[in-house]
Amino acid sequence: MPVIKKRNQQTETRLLLESSDPVELPPAEISDSAVLVQFDKFKPYLAELLDELRAGTIAEPIPVMNDGSTFAIHGKTKTFWVKIWHSAGTETTRIERAQVLSCLPSTRGLQVIIDPPEGS
Repeated sequence: MPVIKKRNQQTETRLLLESSDPVELPPAEISDSAVLVQFDKFKPYLAELLDELRAGTIAEPIPVMNDGSTFAIHGKTKTFWVKIWHSAGTETTRIERAQVLSCLPSTRGLQVIIDPPEGS
């Protein structure tokens, strides 16, 4: 299981998702209030992230972060960079907290074709 144990102040155990490989997340329970954002400008897009987590999705590690615990969650129009903590004993089906570090326009499926300049 790609998780590590973390203790919070209340002695309850949370599991921080951590992996160097993509992780298939099953449909999960998550409350709207469990999502924290780095910047308020991300708030209008949180419903898309919540839909993905509640339906089940693939969490792809973000190599440039070098921490093994920051993942890309791809929605229909946005890609979210998140850290995810699951409640202990729930087999990743209950998300206690998700921290959104970034929210970018999705480029999945986008193909860029660059024509060479004329006369080349």
